[in-house]
Amino acid sequence: PIEKNGGCMHMTCRPPGGCQHEFCWICLKPWEGHQNCNAPQESKDVLRARTDLERYGHYWERYHSHQQAQKVTARDVKCKMQTLVSFFAADGSFSVKDVEFLVQAVEQMVKCRRFLKWTYAFAYFLKGKGDIVKLFEFHQGQLEGTLERLSDIVENTQWEGFLEGGELSNRPFYDKRAQTISLTNVVHDFFDS
Repeated sequence: PIEKNGGCMHMTCRPPGGCQHEFCWICLKPWEGHQNCNAPQESKDVLRARTDLERYGHYWERYHSHQQAQKVTARDVKCKMQTLVSFFAADGSFSVKDVEFLVQAVEQMVKCRRFLKWTYAFAYFLKGKGDIVKLFEFHQGQLEGTLERLSDIVENTQWEGFLEGGELSNRPFYDKRAQTISLTNVVHDFFDS
């Protein structure tokens, strides 16, 4: 057994029975050539495990973010859009057919979030390097960017402002409607095909 009986970290295996081996008490490495041991010395296995953990964290964070966004969209945004459609229909400025695109857009957003979150789980297990992974990540990025543009328009447009009727024309509403329908169709084609 080794016993530390002083404050110095320089240890020597002393006789009787000792081999005169000199080592550092903290890191247990040979004292010859030892400079310091305050920086962690990690083996390749530890470095690989740290890299794997960081990689897992990357994909899990994105999966979780899309899962949370899916829940909010399915619950809050959908309720808001259904209420807006009711107000538009009651107001009489627009027909139900003119505003039902809002509910359709939200339904597509929920489907897309569900699909997109699972692309991150798939990407974590996607083995290989090179062109296949790059192509997958490119398509994933395109899908995500298009979905974010659709979400931004649906969630951040002041749709209530079109109820007030202060505009001389309904043109701004129909422009936003066309943009929303176009993006809904794009994500539908991406995610449902």
